[in-house]
Amino acid sequence: MSILKRNKNKKRKKILYIISTVVSFFIVLAIVFALDLIPNISKNTDSNNTLNDAEGVVEAQSTSSQKTVNLDGYLFLGDSYTVLLQETIKEHNPNAIIKAVTGVQPEYWIDHFDELPDNEDVEGVVLLIGVNGAAYSDNIPNKKKLISDLVEKYTDKTIYVQEVFPVGENFTNANPVSFNEAIANNNKESKKYCDNYDNVYYINATDGLVTEDGYLKFTKDGLHIASDKQEKFYNNIVSAVYKEK
Repeated sequence: MSILKRNKNKKRKKILYIISTVVSFFIVLAIVFALDLIPNISKNTDSNNTLNDAEGVVEAQSTSSQKTVNLDGYLFLGDSYTVLLQETIKEHNPNAIIKAVTGVQPEYWIDHFDELPDNEDVEGVVLLIGVNGAAYSDNIPNKKKLISDLVEKYTDKTIYVQEVFPVGENFTNANPVSFNEAIANNNKESKKYCDNYDNVYYINATDGLVTEDGYLKFTKDGLHIASDKQEKFYNNIVSAVYKEK
């Protein structure tokens, strides 16, 4: 073999060696990079799974807590608003106690207080009263007395006093504007009075049932909530109670 051919062979082998070395280097580098990347991917996946699991637990706990709001055994006390709601209340709480009379004012339940169940027979109290005679001067004082009497009777029970609903624009028994002003004053005074007691909470169950300008939204007579919105009304009560628990 000539010297020229030997030199060419050596150069070819050298080039092949260099190429092989470079390729091997990049293969090793790729393997190292991949090995370093896999734990991070796994870590991120585990982190995401943990986060999703945590969110799922929180959501499940929230849902579970919402379901634990039980008004069975509660005394629902009031006027025609509670009369119209009683069927819905009983569907969800068979052992609820309904004491409601159409058209009554707070004074009625003060006079008929002995008709209410004993403390040991009640889990709690939900009171809604005040729309009838809202503009009368004795309405607020009598409502305050009724609340204080309930506190004295149900010493170890929680009492929820609902915000009185406004009337609708089609209310005809009085001027709806001035009547709603009287109701707003009733609510203001009631809320302030409830703050005097540790076991009395003022709750608002009007969400979605009142217009932006302050009128009862779903009503045929201008005074009462429409029958197809009673479930919504009940759910509002449950949500309002849940916020205070």
